[in-house]
Amino acid sequence: MCKIDFYWVYNNDYNYFIIIMNPSSETKDEPTYKLCKNTDCERYPDDEDFDKENEEDYEPRGQWLKCNLCDGYFNDNGFNDILFIEEEPNNQKGGCDLCGKEDDIVQMKGTGEYLCGNGCDEDDDDI
Repeated sequence: MCKIDFYWVYNNDYNYFIIIMNPSSETKDEPTYKLCKNTDCERYPDDEDFDKENEEDYEPRGQWLKCNLCDGYFNDNGFNDILFIEEEPNNQKGGCDLCGKEDDIVQMKGTGEYLCGNGCDEDDDDI
């Protein structure tokens, strides 16, 4: 890994930009995985049958399922399987895969589908 520093230098005659590349063991390795935020996924399931060394052999049984949106697992308890895409820190927009509406959309972690947060209802336009 290489640490890169950027400096903008001013003097009377010239302004210039300096890039210093510093190969160093002091640079911290950041995790290379992504996890869902606001209905958080866990990197590994809290399941006694799960073995980090053999993650590819793990067959989810019960409440912990592999998330299709990130590198983690979610507790399939009826709430944590929903990602609120319009809320912090996600701040995304999407359209419902069933009715096409674009307000109050959530994304299902198990399938990746975009759905109306309160369910599709054709009568919403009449109110």
